[in-house]
Amino acid sequence: MSNTFFPTLKRFVYSGLFLLTAIFTLAMQTHPGPGPDTPTTLPLLWTAGGLDAGNTGAGQAARMATDPAGNIAVVSAPALATGLAVTSYTPNGDFRWRGIVTPTSGTFQADWVVAAANGDVIAVGHNVNANGHPIALTMVRYTTDGTQLWRLDLNRTLPSVGRLLVDGAGNVYLAFNSLGDGQDIELHKYNPSGGLVWTQGIATIQLANDLATSLALSPDETEIVLTGDNSGGAVWITASYDTATGAQNWLVTAPEGIAALDVVVDDTNVYVTGQGNVGIQTYLSVVAYDRASGTKVWRTDTRPADSTGGAGVRISKAPDGSLAVTGYASRGFLDWYTVALETTGAIRWSAVRDGGLNTDEIPRSVLVLEDGTTVVTGRGGPALPGGFIQGVTAGYSPNGTLLWEAFAAQETRWLTTLPEGNVCATGGYDALITCWDLVGVPQTAHTTFLSPSANAPHTTNAGDNNGFQSRAGNAYKNDLSFAVDTNSGTNTNTSCTNSGKDKHTFSNYNFTLPINAQAQGLEVRLDARVDSTAGNPLMCIEFSWDGGITWTAAKSTPPLTSSEVTYLLGNTTDTWGHTWNSSDFNNENFRLRITNVASNSSRDFYLEYLAVNVTYLP
Repeated sequence: MSNTFFPTLKRFVYSGLFLLTAIFTLAMQTHPGPGPDTPTTLPLLWTAGGLDAGNTGAGQAARMATDPAGNIAVVSAPALATGLAVTSYTPNGDFRWRGIVTPTSGTFQADWVVAAANGDVIAVGHNVNANGHPIALTMVRYTTDGTQLWRLDLNRTLPSVGRLLVDGAGNVYLAFNSLGDGQDIELHKYNPSGGLVWTQGIATIQLANDLATSLALSPDETEIVLTGDNSGGAVWITASYDTATGAQNWLVTAPEGIAALDVVVDDTNVYVTGQGNVGIQTYLSVVAYDRASGTKVWRTDTRPADSTGGAGVRISKAPDGSLAVTGYASRGFLDWYTVALETTGAIRWSAVRDGGLNTDEIPRSVLVLEDGTTVVTGRGGPALPGGFIQGVTAGYSPNGTLLWEAFAAQETRWLTTLPEGNVCATGGYDALITCWDLVGVPQTAHTTFLSPSANAPHTTNAGDNNGFQSRAGNAYKNDLSFAVDTNSGTNTNTSCTNSGKDKHTFSNYNFTLPINAQAQGLEVRLDARVDSTAGNPLMCIEFSWDGGITWTAAKSTPPLTSSEVTYLLGNTTDTWGHTWNSSDFNNENFRLRITNVASNSSRDFYLEYLAVNVTYLP
């Protein structure tokens, strides 16, 4: 990026950056250890490739995929100067096999690779002519031992690949665009033998340049959703198809912004991220559509307060069903911007990473680990000696705290995980792949957000002495039903500890920490609102570890609004001023107290959901 914000990055193009071998060594050196606020640097587990920058190497890595056995396949090109390569490694980094196909003409550039449930590997790339113009697509399938099963060549004019997917039965779905009436989008389904099952196309208007950008299967694999946009326009394209027949379920073309770049699907909704527009302003935007009908459900636009623009690049589903989106924000140069969202569109957390480069830093891939850690990889700083730009992989806690970073010798483009939980990223010449030891580093664990199952109002020295007098148990579930404290308090004092304020205790969270666990931080989630903002209403939170005898200092929410908002207090490294033992969290000892505060006694407080997450070292 320059100091001028580019309107979009619809196509990320890598020019071949041929680094000296010494740079690889420098990038693998140990980075300084963490200080009090410095994330851990992960140690190297293994690396492969990245040694041959010339015409005898495997070419630039594009993507990678992991099969059910943990073997990793990297697609790269131009291999041996012109070919499309797939290189397979064991989970331990041992070389398994490499398949290379040569183009019918021109030179290959790599696009996507996927791994089927039976271990087959399918890759796709495009050919470019001497002028760098794409002229054809090639898809190739290998068995798990590297035997080539079939190859398909699709001759098109100026084609570009959106995404490649494989379903549980081994069928392959390819989204791409090529020159027709303008650029038109095509979606093909192939059976495991390479036979064409069905094909669909999208041409929004005459002479429009419709570009395919991504694909996602529904959890039951009965539907596949395609996204795209109009080059030079401001229309997002989202379409759903029946995977068995190819029949289009629905198509939405909407003026959401410049670029729709990625999509995921859950049981209920389709979630699309990209660069959205509000007037001339750009944002990291996420739009949710009803999976059955395509009706727009919600849209969230976000960017850092100090930025002048933003965009979402990749989106992933977390194990708890929430969403993780990574993209960029324009802050002089482009910097990483990562956001976690509820499926309602509410933002859990957001984080900016600025590695200090005097050029753009752009993430390329995001995934969420089983423990809720959001992992992002891409081009980032700090720069290597000589000004070379490395690949950075970063892990964020479930509340957005930067936990760790890992560094590769060249810019990274895609992420995967190994069976035991370690993390790998690929990118750079000679199909470079770098894996880091996440499992071997002492890692914090999380209880996840757990809700109480018991409650009681404070009945002395607590305002009206009735707490949430209406349906306090409604706070146990995130189901749009509310616990209500009506006309709260008896005075205008705004202190969390004042005896004229209504207080309510919630307990029985059923935590199951190991006996020697060391608590590292506590975070509280509150979904709340008020009837009116008059009186500057807020909620105060305290913890007790001895059944309500002793309490931590209080933390308060920002002023509440008349619309429900999710608030997070504390974080994964905040102990609230107490050294916790594992026994402090049993149901007999652990309490959470809410005090409702306003400068008048006519406020109604509504609590829709309450939960606590404990981060600990096992």
